[in-house]
Amino acid sequence: MPTLLMRLRAPMMSWGDHSQFGHRDSRREPTKSAVIGLLCAALGRPRWESVADLAVLKMGVRVNQEGVLLKDYHTVQDNMRDKNKAHTTLSDRFYMADADYLVGLEGDSALLGRLDLALQSPCWQLYLGRKSFIPSRPIRLGVVDLPLGLALSEAAYERRGRKVLPTRLRLVLEAWDGTDVRQDVPLDWLGRRFGRRLVKTDYCDLPEVVCTFPS
Repeated sequence: MPTLLMRLRAPMMSWGDHSQFGHRDSRREPTKSAVIGLLCAALGRPRWESVADLAVLKMGVRVNQEGVLLKDYHTVQDNMRDKNKAHTTLSDRFYMADADYLVGLEGDSALLGRLDLALQSPCWQLYLGRKSFIPSRPIRLGVVDLPLGLALSEAAYERRGRKVLPTRLRLVLEAWDGTDVRQDVPLDWLGRRFGRRLVKTDYCDLPEVVCTFPS
């Protein structure tokens, strides 16, 4: 089956999957809910519409550069959580710094074609986990006629002026025989309901290297 490829690169990105108000975590690679939310923004699909067609797409991530997990310290003033008295709430918010990901979605070719066109001319602003975390490079890479694993392992690697290249890259692939459970499949945005999926971690050799300007 064909695979839609996307480049997710920015100085800061956040991939929370079980965050609460005072503690906003981040995984070390993009969650499926974040990727589907990004595609919904590109399509102009509001939160009350179904995402069942997007949720069934098989997802994988190639980590081109492992980012650094960092934390912001936030305060929220005049928080009326108890309805009687305003409070100042403390919040720890984690994010990935200087990471670089290649994301693949495998599925129906007609649907992937529509998503690719939407990424070329998105309806709404695209961001990576938070509205202030905007991409530093174009997200759209196109659709390739390869299954998910091959598409991710064979796609060219952008050097970005790095002096030392990795010898292999980490892959996080959605798989029925995976042993890592992720509860990040959106079922209902408004009701904040998410389903589970299984993923496994693998590695691939460094593919063809192309040079680009640092960004």
